[in-house]
This record gives sequence, structure tokens and C-alpha cells, in this order.
Amino acid sequence: MRQWNYLQFSLHPRHVEAASAIVAEMGTRGLHEQPLKSGGVLLKAYFDASSDIGRVHSDFESRCRDSAVPVAGCAAGIEEERDWLKEWRRNLNPFPVGARFWIDPGRQVSETSVQDRICMWLEPQMAFGTGTHESTQLCLEVLERLPLTGRTVLDIGTGSGILAIASAKLGAADVLACDIDPVAIQVARSNCCRNRVDQRIRLFTGEVEALAGSGFDVILANLEGSLIQQKLNAFVQHLHPQGSLVLSGLLERDATGIFRSGIVRDLPLTLSQDVAKGEWRCLVFGRNPLAQPEGH
Repeated sequence: MRQWNYLQFSLHPRHVEAASAIVAEMGTRGLHEQPLKSGGVLLKAYFDASSDIGRVHSDFESRCRDSAVPVAGCAAGIEEERDWLKEWRRNLNPFPVGARFWIDPGRQVSETSVQDRICMWLEPQMAFGTGTHESTQLCLEVLERLPLTGRTVLDIGTGSGILAIASAKLGAADVLACDIDPVAIQVARSNCCRNRVDQRIRLFTGEVEALAGSGFDVILANLEGSLIQQKLNAFVQHLHPQGSLVLSGLLERDATGIFRSGIVRDLPLTLSQDVAKGEWRCLVFGRNPLAQPEGH
């Protein structure tokens, strides 16, 4: 049975995204989030058994201090895969998202449909998401209101491929999904096949900067807030005039930072939607019609 090193720590919900970003940068292979009765969150980050977990432990605490992310009870250990992945999968049940989606994490693909809802079958994976996170749900709820029929979509940081699959099922003609993690791309490819939309979704491992000269009608970026701020200009360069840019994974401070920094004022964008779920925000911008993407 495969074993994993792990870090386990508790923190306030508003710091989960920042802590998750830190362990992602350190090479985590999976995350498990558990709510606590105290109102906090217990987060467990898994690393390969070959990693020096002692060094990972000290590096994580140092990065948290540098980023002003308070964590408590940080401990390291070793755990067998069956204790976290298989149990987690078994406890996932189908659930609705928004007004139009029904997400089924079951391993068996069924043709049974839920009345008036679009079904998505997603193989549960700890690291990549199955639609349970509020930031992903915000994106799905925005997507179901956008006119996607016949349009082109770019999904940046696709993870499980859930947003790319949703876009294809909503009628998008061509979807390009990218992620810097090759394992995520493998998971997304499997999920695209399970949902029979693999002919309309192209996947590649890499950054948005690799798409020189490409333009899209809709761009989706459900990412960590600071990364969105860093990459916002690159996103806009690939957005067609009158296209929609959907930014999620934002906490209140991230959304406020985007506006206060003046980034948006310097870009040809107009805010069309600002929606929230829990402590998460999703911002939807339209690209001004007279502005042309670079290379067009």
C-alpha cells in the first residue's frame, strides 16, 4: 500500500486559500479540508514519501510567517493512501450546483439524468476538486448565465477539468484548458472522456503566456488571488472584444486589492458581475468592444 508524508494544521477559514497556495508551491500531491466544531478548519497536505518531511515542515512554517498566515498545531506524519483517498471518495455523494448542474462523483457513469439539470461525472481526486468548493460553484453559477453556444473558452488552471467540461456541456464550440501540473491534465483528460466532451476540449500543460496570438470569447481563472493579480494583464491579452473574463478564488481582500491597485483602471475592462458565496468572491469583467487583443 502506498504511503504519503503529510502536514496537518488548523487555521481560520479565511486563511485556507493562502495556506493551500503555499503547500501547492511546495509540491503537495493532495489536500484534505475538514471543518472543525470551533469554526476553524483542519487542513492536511500530502507529499510524496520520498520528500524530507522535516524540511517541508520547517519550510512551511517559515513561509506562513513570511506571508502572515497564522496556523496552529502544525504536525508531520506518515499515512497510508487508503486512510484518506478511498474513504474520502466513498463519502462523496451527488449534489446540485446552481440552477442547472448536477455533479456526480460516482465511479460508474450512468445515463440517468436529473430533470432539468446538466450532469457531470467527475472522478474524485483530492488535489483537483469536484465542485464542492465555493469558488468553483461561483464559476459554475456564472457560466450557466453566460451565452456560451458556439463560443470559444479558455480555462486557466483547469484542475479536474470541471469548468472546461461545464463550458462544453453548455454549448461552447471549442474549449482550451491548461494547467501547470501534468497530473492535473491527466485527471482532466480522464474526466473529459467520462463526460464525452473530449472532442471539444483541448488540454495542455503550461502557462497562459504560451498562447501567443490566441483569443477567446470567455476566459475562466479560478486561482489563488495573488496569482490572478500577477497574471491579469496576460489574461486580458487573450480576451476577445466584448468577451467575458471570469475571476474566482478571490477572498474579500483579493477583490479589494484588484480594485485598489489600479490594475483594472489600466486595462480595457468593465465590471459586469460581482457575486459572493460565503467569504469567496467572483468577479466578471467584459472587454471593451473597441479594444483589440494583442496580435489581432
